[in-house]
Amino acid sequence: MFSLEEAYSQGIKLIRNIVEDIRFGRKLYLNNVLTYANQMCKYLNDTSEILTLLNKMQGKNPYMHSHSVNVALISYVIGKWLDFDNDKLENLFQAGLLHDIGKAKIKDSILNKEDALTWSEMELLKAHPITAYRLLASVNIFNPQVLQAVAFHHERMDGTGYPLELKQDKINVYSRIIAIADTYDAITSIRAYHERKSPLQALEEIKESSIDKLDPYICEIFINNVVEYYIGRSIRLSNDQTGNITDINPNALSKPIVCCNDNYLDL
Repeated sequence: MFSLEEAYSQGIKLIRNIVEDIRFGRKLYLNNVLTYANQMCKYLNDTSEILTLLNKMQGKNPYMHSHSVNVALISYVIGKWLDFDNDKLENLFQAGLLHDIGKAKIKDSILNKEDALTWSEMELLKAHPITAYRLLASVNIFNPQVLQAVAFHHERMDGTGYPLELKQDKINVYSRIIAIADTYDAITSIRAYHERKSPLQALEEIKESSIDKLDPYICEIFINNVVEYYIGRSIRLSNDQTGNITDINPNALSKPIVCCNDNYLDL
């Protein structure tokens, strides 16, 4: 019987092993990534269950490992909402799972630094998509579109982003999806240098970025479906009251209407 939580844990272990292999300079054997992506895309179906799991698992694993699995799952969910076929979903899942492995070449002291990065540290960080691309290309088992998605996931629609030596017109649909999933998970995760924000606050930031930086069509699909997921869900307010979300204003995504003890509160 397929257990989503167990499968999530397997993904964490898989990424942890890959990161360790890279850091210790071992030869990379990544066929298990293909197997894992195939199995996940074969058995995953309920997008609501995936979103619930991601909320449940928040903060329970190191960010370096959990972020990769989270982005793969969020990207898969977006792909389902876009009616991707199974081959596209597998490519998308692989790219999401591997998009940040270039960071394995960067010291944790830089990745987890609470203060602002120096210019040289920032340049090192900006190189991680190219590092990941080269690592994956050397194995020679991945679809070129997967490699392309990994390389371009930090490029933006308006030509900004990084790495600068890559051309913006090479961005494919997988990298556009991963950019949104990456942004959403980064905002809603606990990080050394910023506090975690709520999923609805993340949607608000993604909507703002859809004006010029993120794909507006995919953002709209993502926002509308996540909003639908949260309607009726329980919520805890800053005063520790609990209630249920009854409505979300598309013009104020982070301030829903909540019902607490039969009282409706417009946040």
